[in-house]
Amino acid sequence: MTSKHSYLALLKQRAGAELDAKTRQDFLFFLFRALKTMAPGVRYEPNWHMEAMAEYLAAAARGEITRLIINLPPRMLKSSMVSVAWPAWLLGQEPTMRLMAASYAQSLATKHSVDCRAVMQSRWYKRAFPQTRLAHDQNEKEKFATTQRGYRIATSVGGAATGEGGNILIVDDPINPLQAAQHASRQAVNQWFDHTFATRLDDKRTGAIVLVMQRLHREDLAGYLLERGGWEHLNLPAIAPEKTVIALGNYSHVREAGEALHPQRESLKLLERTKRELGNANFSAQYQQHPITAEGTLVKPHWFPRFELEA
Repeated sequence: MTSKHSYLALLKQRAGAELDAKTRQDFLFFLFRALKTMAPGVRYEPNWHMEAMAEYLAAAARGEITRLIINLPPRMLKSSMVSVAWPAWLLGQEPTMRLMAASYAQSLATKHSVDCRAVMQSRWYKRAFPQTRLAHDQNEKEKFATTQRGYRIATSVGGAATGEGGNILIVDDPINPLQAAQHASRQAVNQWFDHTFATRLDDKRTGAIVLVMQRLHREDLAGYLLERGGWEHLNLPAIAPEKTVIALGNYSHVREAGEALHPQRESLKLLERTKRELGNANFSAQYQQHPITAEGTLVKPHWFPRFELEA
């Protein structure tokens, strides 16, 4: 795994065409440069889970995976990677690519779109991808296009998508914790996905849909789709409940039981504090990607049998 210091050394040691080639060929190096543009004050800590996500996203881009669910805890760069850097990378590789990305709120979807556009308008991006340029006649916060008519569209869950479509559809956090507690809200998200968003693929045979989210409820969109089947699932709990092998193609990583997902960012000690603050049910869902029912956290009367004492 390449470290942050290695990436910094690459920026200092390489120049011109060599640096541009590295940017085009190495998505994780591209992510590092994108993060410096979209969030220059944020501390970047590379980790193996980013490598795993990159492998699965690459397979989706190649059409080897057409339905992908990625579940991982909050603040693990999921949106920066999947909704911001990846679309910019794809449009750099193929400026005719058409992408649509949705989040639970239009404001959040727009933020991701603006960050992606900022990356694509940066000087280093233009040098690395000289064939990709944003069109002057379609360069808005919610939708921007390339001069070769590829584009990225930002929409919200429940928002209008009529007449729009894409080669790749991204759903990033389709529901927030407050909404997830309400049956009607969960059902509305699941129906929106089935009847509106999933129908927007340009090619139903080869187009890819990627859902990335933290789990919030057993009946959230990830749970709904996993129960139905047909989805590749990259599941990344904060603490490994058992020894797990994550493998795809030539990539393989072994997690030992009890191992923190990203100890440099959130150690086991810090995760235990988070668990105390959130409570077992919320931690199990949002951090362990294993939602439990509300009754699962309650003391049940039948646990306490009655006994009659003899006189």
